[in-house]
Amino acid sequence: MKRVLLLVALIAMLAAAALLSPPEPPPEPLAGLIIDRPGIESPVDAAIWYCPWAQSDGDRDSFIGMASVKDAEADLTFPVAIPGEPPDQAQATTPGPGAAGIKLSDVAQRGDSPGFIEFSDGPSAAAVVVTGDILSADDCVAIGPDEWFFAGGSTMTGERLVLRLFNPFPETAKVSVSGFSEIGVEALGDLRSVSINPRSWRDISFEELLRQRETLVISVRTEEGLAIPAMSWTSGSDEAWWMGTGLSTTWEFPVLRDEGLDTSSIVVANPSNSEVEVTVDLFSEEGAERGAFSFTIPAQSPLRIGLGEVDASVVGALVTASAPVAASVVAVGAGGTAATAGLPDQERRWLLPALRTVGSNTASLWLLNSGDESASVTISVLTAGSTLNSKEILEPGTIHRVPVESGNVLGYMVTSTDRFSAAWSIIGRHGTAFVAGIPVPESAAGGGGSGEGSDG
Repeated sequence: MKRVLLLVALIAMLAAAALLSPPEPPPEPLAGLIIDRPGIESPVDAAIWYCPWAQSDGDRDSFIGMASVKDAEADLTFPVAIPGEPPDQAQATTPGPGAAGIKLSDVAQRGDSPGFIEFSDGPSAAAVVVTGDILSADDCVAIGPDEWFFAGGSTMTGERLVLRLFNPFPETAKVSVSGFSEIGVEALGDLRSVSINPRSWRDISFEELLRQRETLVISVRTEEGLAIPAMSWTSGSDEAWWMGTGLSTTWEFPVLRDEGLDTSSIVVANPSNSEVEVTVDLFSEEGAERGAFSFTIPAQSPLRIGLGEVDASVVGALVTASAPVAASVVAVGAGGTAATAGLPDQERRWLLPALRTVGSNTASLWLLNSGDESASVTISVLTAGSTLNSKEILEPGTIHRVPVESGNVLGYMVTSTDRFSAAWSIIGRHGTAFVAGIPVPESAAGGGGSGEGSDG
């Protein structure tokens, strides 16, 4: 009986102690968050978007553009790569459908400032445009593949290729970096396990590691935690930033060239252990040239397809492969340096945040209908308070360029009853940038998607 009484008393004491214990501290922002990574075709209703290359200093500033199909609040966070230092933060509101934007210099002016944006509702999207002594732009990312591929970089004389690894999370991340080029698989043993500290970023430069590579493909595979990679390529005085992709058997390119870019190429990367057959269809404002190019790419090799002999000034492309590949477009010339990944699929709705003209910059929206049927598209100009709609007909097998008007434009949404692809470009005194559109799959397109407003 005494044993029973002692046991009861002990249990009562433990229970009282538990009641007196202090509560667990609240988790840090993003603490324990794991991004679902089912692939590159996931809907854009993800709550968080990552922008690894945002930067602001005495020579450069970044415009961060945000768009949403529904009314949403956007919280922007820019971690400081010093342990214990609080992040810089900002807020914005995107009407639905509508857009918003901030200048990074209004929040932080300390050079490189990778950050992330948390939306209260979606579908949403974000992009960053860097201006100043260069002109560079690309989409932020909300979700990624298990292995990221960057096709299109090179390390020839006068060029600089840098991989940035951004870890916005409170745990250390580890990745494995590998690559291949026109000379074969590259020896990057020192990069088999790269650590990135919590809420920090790390840059890896390749111009000394792998010198004089004309076509270099880099891949990044996550081993522990999660890091968001981005690539920077400098050629001449301009700099291009672009995000990696997964693999696909089809890649669409609504934008391939622009004014002042003399050399434009599609770079296709075959990471598999067997050769791949590739076909390229070209599209101009007049129509399609099916099967314009056909190639066989050896195992673990890249292919650079130059477009110098293509006469049309406005041209798009569809790359079809017999096995999954990665593909990007790179272009250089007196007008600057531009690069962006292809689009793995078509959609009926696209968001294009940050697409606007400022000062002497000019911008264009590019729409590609690679199918065999006409498509009627509605182009919605997104501003901070209203949406203006216009309509265009995309003839089958053609590409259409739409100049962007100056004013209060903060982005675009383009919709259609038929599938197509969209991208944009921007040209300024110090460079050129290509940016792929952000697809809104039908499963994520509910609510406010028609873009009501006055016809313009």
